[in-house]
Amino acid sequence: MTNPIAVFTDLDGTLLNHHDYSYQAAMPAIKNLKERDIPLVLVSSKTQAEMNALCAELALSSPYVCENGSVIVMPKPECERLGASLENAEAKGGDYLLYRGANRRDILTVLEGLKAEFNFTGFADMSVQDVVDCTGLNEAAASKAMIRAASEPLLWHQDDAAMDEFARQLGKHKLRVLKGGRFYHVMAACDKGDAVRYLLSLYESYYGAKVASVALGDSPNDLQMLKAVDQAVLMPHPDGTYMHDDGLKNVIRAPFQGARGWRESVETALASLT
Repeated sequence: MTNPIAVFTDLDGTLLNHHDYSYQAAMPAIKNLKERDIPLVLVSSKTQAEMNALCAELALSSPYVCENGSVIVMPKPECERLGASLENAEAKGGDYLLYRGANRRDILTVLEGLKAEFNFTGFADMSVQDVVDCTGLNEAAASKAMIRAASEPLLWHQDDAAMDEFARQLGKHKLRVLKGGRFYHVMAACDKGDAVRYLLSLYESYYGAKVASVALGDSPNDLQMLKAVDQAVLMPHPDGTYMHDDGLKNVIRAPFQGARGWRESVETALASLT
């Protein structure tokens, strides 16, 4: 008997195409996961409002991870099935939101105090149209991207040395900065890897067995997630290059960008695990 499997995936540039955000080319693999009762867990810098809509489109009932690991959203039936702790949780509609980091209000207070020294533009400084221009999202999607609970995306306008000092200053407040595909993300000292390990512990407790795990990502903020699983998949950037793998031991490099590469790589990963 093979071990149960769980698949974790980043969204932008991974499951979703970088330029048009389409996932259609990945649908055969998503359908296969559903038929095999393999959880597909979305793990993203996106907000709960954005990801809830996508999970509904894909008809997913698994937990999902928002804002780079700062919030885990558990549908209530899944929360009860897996026995998740409701400490630091908030009921919202049919879900529980499990908060694992600082709230955005406190993050914005810290950032306000750093504006005199550093040059950056956060979502709190942007209009909906600004976010549309930066991301290519439509207005409705951009509005959902701005409803944040525990992190703040920002555009950085200085060099790497200044970023290093910025990160040091954030550390004094128990905050960190992660580089994503389009933005830097300021958040508490948690990440996608922490959230994935927590969910794997729930799945393994439920199944009473080791869960074979796959994760797919393309950006530095995915690295800890990729390190937390048995089979990592690196997705290529739009220019065809890959993120530096930083010593990942078991890596598949997707042959194509976005949804098409996602489909082929998931199929390859599942074959290697079974």
